[in-house]
Amino acid sequence: MAEIAFIAPYEDLAHVARQVSQELGLELDIYVARMEEGVKAAQEAARKGCQVVVSRGVTAWLIQQSGLDLPVVDVPIGGYDILRAYYQAKQFGGPIGIVDIPDVIQGLESLENILGETFIKYTLKDQGEDIRRGIQAVKEAGAEVVIGKIAMAKEARNFGLNSVIITSGKETVYQALKEAQRVLQVRQQEKRRSEQLKAILDFTYDGILALDEEGRITVFNPVAEKLSGWRAEEAIGRPVTEVIPEGKFHLLLQTGKPELGEILEIGNTRVVANMVPIVVDGRTVGVVTTFQNISSFQNLEHKVRRMLSGRGHVAKYTFQDILGQSPALLEAVCLAKEYAATNSTVLIYGETGTGKEMFAHALHLASPRRQGPFVAVNCAALPENLLESELFGYVEGAFTGARKGGKPGLFELAHRGTIFLDEIGEMSPRLQARVLRVLEEGEIMRLGDDRVIPVDVRVIAATHRDLKAMVREQAFREDLYYRINVLNLTLPPLRERGTDILLLAQHFLEEFCRSLKRPVARLTPEACRELLLYPWPGNIRELRNTMERLALRCHGGEIGAKEILQALELETGKKMKENGGTEKDEGGSQPIKSSSCSGHVFLTAQVKKVERGLIERVLWETGGNKAEAARRLGISRTTLWRKLKKG
Repeated sequence: MAEIAFIAPYEDLAHVARQVSQELGLELDIYVARMEEGVKAAQEAARKGCQVVVSRGVTAWLIQQSGLDLPVVDVPIGGYDILRAYYQAKQFGGPIGIVDIPDVIQGLESLENILGETFIKYTLKDQGEDIRRGIQAVKEAGAEVVIGKIAMAKEARNFGLNSVIITSGKETVYQALKEAQRVLQVRQQEKRRSEQLKAILDFTYDGILALDEEGRITVFNPVAEKLSGWRAEEAIGRPVTEVIPEGKFHLLLQTGKPELGEILEIGNTRVVANMVPIVVDGRTVGVVTTFQNISSFQNLEHKVRRMLSGRGHVAKYTFQDILGQSPALLEAVCLAKEYAATNSTVLIYGETGTGKEMFAHALHLASPRRQGPFVAVNCAALPENLLESELFGYVEGAFTGARKGGKPGLFELAHRGTIFLDEIGEMSPRLQARVLRVLEEGEIMRLGDDRVIPVDVRVIAATHRDLKAMVREQAFREDLYYRINVLNLTLPPLRERGTDILLLAQHFLEEFCRSLKRPVARLTPEACRELLLYPWPGNIRELRNTMERLALRCHGGEIGAKEILQALELETGKKMKENGGTEKDEGGSQPIKSSSCSGHVFLTAQVKKVERGLIERVLWETGGNKAEAARRLGISRTTLWRKLKKG
């Protein structure tokens, strides 16, 4: 279906339209119909997708009056068209009359001057009953021949007058079709702009509402529908005070002053609104308001904060990543999962290397804040001034070397998420006071600034120190201690996790062997025994480092006790030499002596003590099942019985 339809009142005009459309390379649908039939033809063309209608005379006028929502281009009557009709009319003799619209009548003066003849003219006020009056008037004025369009010529014959139809020539059809092309182009541009505007209104995150100068709604987009509970078709045309009585949009029609950042109630929702008057020639003729749900605004602000920081703080570990089956560990995981569902502050106790940060990651990812950021900071790793600027941020010029434009702090970056304060016991009393304010007031102030910034963060703190003893010694603020110790979680040291040691050892060994593209080595029963006997003062971190050494140094398919002792020597040997050949571990175990043979031999008493403790722990884990305990320990039941008897 062509986008331009030509409704020709007579066949000759249709023929001319075909010729001109071919010369222009224009796709054109041509109908031959006049008056009411022409209106029907135009309506049919519109149903098929036509965008512009071209017609002539009364038929064009009737199409315009029919309410068809399409532009109608009228084929004009040009000077050449009238001149042709004039010479045909002269063949009938007598004075010549012409009945037509003002545009045609006014254009006759120059033609009369050229021809030296005056026409008897009648200007139509409409193209209905007035045609009859016009023909009667020119007849009474002495006209014997009438020239005009088809309707005028037909009426002239009814009055007994000769008539000549003013036909449209190629020039005027060409002019009309060029105009139709221009109208089509403009219409397409307007349609594109309209669709763009509709897309903006429909898919923007903002509610948009516009008023006319009487305070009636003219624009009401889907977000406005959702927030107000009104449908657009019901709201448009109504006074805004009827649709959103809580708002004060209409007041701008009187004041003419914009109001930005206003907090309003729309339905049951609090929104931030920007209201701007539309002023034309000094007169307020309308109001445009945009508004957004405050919670959406806060979410967007948070995303912008994270994006601008360029750091993308995210948690990496879940509870599924925490390996182990010992009762002590399972109890800690179970308790941590319960804590994750709350928003309360958690204090994690545990020796160095027990996995406090991993638990913090898992707590965050199991919490309602999982979609927010997870920001971790080690309070012992930075000097006081640097830690303060990292936690709270600073404004430009706050101190020498401050970044241009300032910098947001970690509390800001953790907004709507979790901040993990590792080794909080190492924080200075002054910083403890600032952290306490964040917990109590939910706000921070950047260094060098006087502006308060609200933050919504959950705090997870961790320490290997006895904070309660530090409070007694006035080394840690009592008020902060009770603030962070709402929920507490104690992680078991590795030496208390039994065969979890072997599970973790094998896991780390496989991980490092794969990364080195080597076959995964197997731990012998003797190697497992040495791993279980060792007290692991550095806990999981030390075990991981040991397995990395073994993966690098061992090329065979099996790792025995000798390799385990050699790997452990790298860490313990140096300490023993520094202590004159003895070492006391962090757990308070007895001194260890170095041997010239292996460089790492436990004293007999120490071996017996550790061995006895290990056997008792495994028996407890197996519910007193000696066969299972012996299997786990890698010894026979006879050997187990003998050791218990020696006990």
